[in-house]
Amino acid sequence: MEYSLFADESGTSAVDKCFTIGCLLVPNNFLDDFEQQVRHLLKKHNLPDERELKWSGIKKNYGMVNLLIDLTQLITNSPASFICKVSWKQPYYNWQANEEVAFYKSYTMLMSYCARILKSDINAKIDDKSDSYSKHAEVVEIIGNHNLKDRLGSITEVKKCDSKSELLIQVADLFTGAINASHNLFLHPEAQIHKGKVLAINKIAECLGWDALHYDTYPNADINIWHFPEKEYRKVPNTLDVVPTNNVAYVSREDVM
Repeated sequence: MEYSLFADESGTSAVDKCFTIGCLLVPNNFLDDFEQQVRHLLKKHNLPDERELKWSGIKKNYGMVNLLIDLTQLITNSPASFICKVSWKQPYYNWQANEEVAFYKSYTMLMSYCARILKSDINAKIDDKSDSYSKHAEVVEIIGNHNLKDRLGSITEVKKCDSKSELLIQVADLFTGAINASHNLFLHPEAQIHKGKVLAINKIAECLGWDALHYDTYPNADINIWHFPEKEYRKVPNTLDVVPTNNVAYVSREDVM
């Protein structure tokens, strides 16, 4: 089977204790249907199609929180999946040595993992970010395929895209931001975060049968969270199964004020 991968990152600023790269993966034969369902959810929650979806925009917008509830349930009830790698910066030696290099090494590891676990060919679109070296995407593709040599699965292309024109990169942004924010709060409880974002984190977690999003997971076909470096961060604070539920209540305007 062939998959399309849409990826974004969160937590690369100096104030964050961790950074996360998240990948939304959709089988190509389900891609049009999936995007159509996302657009239907935007209309359902009165969110304009032309407005870019961003985790940073979830504050007093209760429609965005309710959208995330529905998107989580869409992923857990469909062939799509979300796989992310959360890296704790402090023990990650490569991050201390060169943040940009470490970031794309993490991208390569995660993308190779996605192709391997799905045993599929993957066509990737990643959020375009300003880098000192312009060909990181090509390097991710080359080294990722080298890592997959003699295994099932491959990376057919890694393309940098403007997230404003790629709705499913925006979806990846929402989940990546929420997961990174929850992990950052666990690692740095004094971190400042808007009430609406905390509510969004809690609602996504409730959809997964959890009380927060700062756990790693056993491998699964829905939402997979990988902690890195594994020696210091695996099972911190715990490793959980995803237990999806479709009975999560929407929030109201008053809940985010």
